[in-house]
Amino acid sequence: MGGGGDNITVHVEWLARHLTQQQEDAAATEQHRNMASTYRVSRVPGHVRLPNPDAYAPGLVAIGPLHAKDGETRLRAGNRLKMAYLHSLISRGGRPDPADHLAVIKDYVLLVAAREREARAMYAAEDVDAIGAEDFIHMLVLDGCFLIEHLVNVFTGKEEPSLHATPFGPAQLSVDVVLAENQIPFFVLVDIISSARTRLPEFDLTEPDRPALLMKLVLNYLGGHKGRDMIGGGAMVLPPADRVCHILHLLHAMVVAARTRWEPPPRIQDGAAVEMMQEAARLLRRLPLLLLVPLLYPILPEERRWRASYSREDLPSASDLKRMWVRFKKARGGGKASTAPGIASVLGPVPLAVKLEHEDRLRLPQLRIEFRTAPLLLNLMAFEQAAEQRRAGEVSAYVWLMAKLVQSAEDAGVVVAAEVVQSTTSAGSESKDDVARFFRRVGAASEAAAELEKSYLGETLQKLRERSQHPLFMMWADVQRNYFTVPWAVVAEFVAFITFISTILQTYGSFKH
Repeated sequence: MGGGGDNITVHVEWLARHLTQQQEDAAATEQHRNMASTYRVSRVPGHVRLPNPDAYAPGLVAIGPLHAKDGETRLRAGNRLKMAYLHSLISRGGRPDPADHLAVIKDYVLLVAAREREARAMYAAEDVDAIGAEDFIHMLVLDGCFLIEHLVNVFTGKEEPSLHATPFGPAQLSVDVVLAENQIPFFVLVDIISSARTRLPEFDLTEPDRPALLMKLVLNYLGGHKGRDMIGGGAMVLPPADRVCHILHLLHAMVVAARTRWEPPPRIQDGAAVEMMQEAARLLRRLPLLLLVPLLYPILPEERRWRASYSREDLPSASDLKRMWVRFKKARGGGKASTAPGIASVLGPVPLAVKLEHEDRLRLPQLRIEFRTAPLLLNLMAFEQAAEQRRAGEVSAYVWLMAKLVQSAEDAGVVVAAEVVQSTTSAGSESKDDVARFFRRVGAASEAAAELEKSYLGETLQKLRERSQHPLFMMWADVQRNYFTVPWAVVAEFVAFITFISTILQTYGSFKH
């Protein structure tokens, strides 16, 4: 078709077909994107990232497109590791012929290319639109093969000298694998491990179902013995592989499932009798304090009383709850899972397990604080905050609770003494300060407070708040906090009390005479 005096020719047929194809591609991609919107892999928002800017970026290996360019400079060692693991995977089962290697890689490329549009939909458009098809497929094949080879090596106990040659390599990789910005679609891993070209002779007889095998490999890697026990003991029913979006999604499901199944162990008859005797002894030791409360509370200045520092919506700290006779206990269970080497082991044998028993015994999971703990919690919360729109996620609720309980070194001492928190960073008073700083750090990323009552902790929080508003417990806590904090204060108040009583008796005697 001519364009007048400008001699412009428009190829109507070609242009129409091109635009039609573009709009069909865009519509199909948008449909996939809408389906994947709930668990899309996207960048952590700035307001969430700001308190912990380094907790969401990989330190060794970039997985997926969001940090792929980091691998060109900062993560070069990780890229070399990927190539070595690709060679190891395609060489399994004895493939010395380079032609066989080429055939395997061709098969992987075809598998990923067939689902390229679906894979792109797992990411925000601004993160993948500029990546060409060849580069995108190349990245997914390389990253997928690397992950599968590493998971198999860990499960079978095969040594990985290339990985261990990097300082803190295995531990850093366990963090990188669960980062919210470092994920690839789970179906890419399923397709690669299910390919007829992927030879895994170690599992041909024991686990012919390759998608189920992949989930078992992931759970073993993330949870160590805990992950194996959940599967081998029949404690956890594996979700359908096509319902898992990525590895972080599976980890979150594993943690929530472990918490949902947990129940406190039943009380043993003899143990109950001993516990009643211990409770009676505690009551006798506190009897003098009970008698002093009516005398000391009235002379306490108004600004130093409980009502001046806490509102009905707030939650008392661990030290104040202890003054109210709330006892902190470690949630028990999980058998030998406490020795699990996987990254999920930092969450304890029963992650997120919180239970208030008999109104005064608060059971909490045992959290181990090490360099992997903060990234794990922060990325699980980032996943929840991106996926959960109507209620607080379970990890976010737990972190909010712990950040409220541990606000000072004194609070940290309470939870450390109860073995609810273990710190491997330092010892003594420094450890308590580190624990308090840790919870301030991760607590800043928790946005669960507004919808916390809708979470699994809603009932527990309501009971703790009711206890903190009880007049007797409020007065009791005030007297202890203001008069019985340090030994010299106890002595001073006791002398003042004796002097006060002596003065009254002397005055009474003078009037009588």
